[in-house]
Amino acid sequence: MSQAINHINDTDKWLPVRPGGDASVRLFCLPFAGGGPGMFKQWPGHLAAFAPDVQLCPIALPGREKRLAEPLIREMSELTDILADLLSPFLDRPFILYGHCFGGSVAFDLVLKLQKRNHPPVLLAVSGSRAPHLPAPATISSLPRDDFAAALRAFSLTPDEVLNIPELLELFIPLLRADFFLDESYRYTGPRPGLSCPVLAMYGRRDAVISPDLVLPWREYSSSGVTLSEFEGGHVFFADDPTPMLRAIVNQMSNETAS
Repeated sequence: MSQAINHINDTDKWLPVRPGGDASVRLFCLPFAGGGPGMFKQWPGHLAAFAPDVQLCPIALPGREKRLAEPLIREMSELTDILADLLSPFLDRPFILYGHCFGGSVAFDLVLKLQKRNHPPVLLAVSGSRAPHLPAPATISSLPRDDFAAALRAFSLTPDEVLNIPELLELFIPLLRADFFLDESYRYTGPRPGLSCPVLAMYGRRDAVISPDLVLPWREYSSSGVTLSEFEGGHVFFADDPTPMLRAIVNQMSNETAS
């Protein structure tokens, strides 16, 4: 039995919010490098104000938050094989896959596997994520400790309380290096367009990490259409208020399902 199939017994670890209830659409969310489901904690409240029929389901990866002691996954193919198996029982209604930066790379590779199983999402939504065939704009995963910490500050993903406390930083460095390595080493080499579902690629106008030039080639990726959406802000443009981005995702999904 494969490792991916074995992980089905750990569904509650991977999906701390069990998909279900009366929601008509499920929004599965993948975090940025080093992130856990906690980054999405406030999002259901924002969604409820304008899209109560959408259930937000954060995906919890090993090595963070309640899964801090678990071994890290260091191969993208292994990670997305596991996720494809785990999500399959919950794809009985329309769903969206969303990921930011590293999470966008994971979401893209996961969609490729799900569509081979005839379970494509109604929308792939990514933010701060380069087009998958492009190299990472910076490779930081193997930098010496101090240089790595400085690079993390530029990404604005890791909380200051982690970066400013050496003991905490030492605890999280292996996870952060592993996530950045997965993202940096991932390159899609297949045909374009490679996706059957529509894509929404979002980015911050002042993103110093993923420039618009790295986002625009997403236009080549879907036979069902790609929408590019620019927001005011930097790499994590939704940090203070995710509502505009969530509205964009829900509106795009509504447009796609209505057409």
